[in-house]
Amino acid sequence: MLLALLCVGIFLVQLDVTVVNVALPTIRTGLDTSAAGQQWVISSYMIVLAALLLVGGALGDRIGHRRIVLAGLTVFGLASLACGVAPSISVLIAARAAQGVGAALLLPGTLAVITDQYVDKAARARAVGIWAGAGALALVAGPLLGGVLVSGLGWRAVFLINLPIVAVVLALSWRAVPRHQNAQRDKGVRLRIGADFVGANVVAGLMNFVGLGTLLVLTLYLQEHLHHSALRAGLEIIPAMLPLAVLGPVSGRVTARYGHRVPMTFGLVLGAIGSLCLLSVDQDSGYLAILPLELCLGIGMGSLTAAVVHAAIAALPPDRAGLASGVNNTSRQAVGALGVSTYGAIVSHTGIIHGLHSVGWLGAALWLAAVAITWLTT
Repeated sequence: MLLALLCVGIFLVQLDVTVVNVALPTIRTGLDTSAAGQQWVISSYMIVLAALLLVGGALGDRIGHRRIVLAGLTVFGLASLACGVAPSISVLIAARAAQGVGAALLLPGTLAVITDQYVDKAARARAVGIWAGAGALALVAGPLLGGVLVSGLGWRAVFLINLPIVAVVLALSWRAVPRHQNAQRDKGVRLRIGADFVGANVVAGLMNFVGLGTLLVLTLYLQEHLHHSALRAGLEIIPAMLPLAVLGPVSGRVTARYGHRVPMTFGLVLGAIGSLCLLSVDQDSGYLAILPLELCLGIGMGSLTAAVVHAAIAALPPDRAGLASGVNNTSRQAVGALGVSTYGAIVSHTGIIHGLHSVGWLGAALWLAAVAITWLTT
């Protein structure tokens, strides 16, 4: 049950990265905001999350990860309520930032508890795979759930849906999350951040830069270029998201048996192929033109995520699990937020089709750079 509760924590954090995407057009009209306001609804969450992840991880190492997980759930739930009742775009952006604070406590806290409870490296790799799969499942559920909620209940429902989930998980976590950390601490071990740790975090950052940026432009292509509804766009994003959830546990098992390089290299190469598929999209293309990209992106990131997370946390001593988790998730979220901004800016300035071509080249180059970093470091 403990692993399931921790997986719900990562699910909530990741859900609020993508569930809002399909709600942006209705938020824009409902709160009478601009395209810049739309982007800040996403960016305020991701920027605060990225900025505080390292603090959340280190704080958990100091005062206990149980307290951090419980505090994260509480803050996230209250901020979700504020988002759901926000009367203006400025209040919504501020509430999204508060959600980022809660998420910055939850994300490293849940992973650190897993690291603490699973001492055996193979068992830990498998648990991390399940944890990563839960986060990926949220990315799958986000566009679909967002489409259903926006179409049926309006944009506020994408935030209010968090409240009953947080209430149940908070009550169960109070009993299930251990009060004491079990990892043996070696006070004489000095923190050494070597090439393997740095390399894993750089690759993790590049993964989210391209992955989250690509998801944004795909959503814009479906809704603003093809004029598909929020629900339809959510359904059409599933091929990119479903492999992430399915392959997370598989990647964990492969990592436990063969090490990090095999799943990381496979995922990165497939991601590069997917990015190059964007070059075939033109003005007359429909949904099928982006389907190869979605499949490559989903399978590639599904193979990569668990491996790159485990590579980072395995590089540091067990008593630094919170710090390792914080650094890794900071890399992913901060660079991911930069990817969303960069990809969005490219498409805004060059138009959707030319923008897709540009980000296709950019994504392929970054995926291949990450392959080189993988073999030189991890």
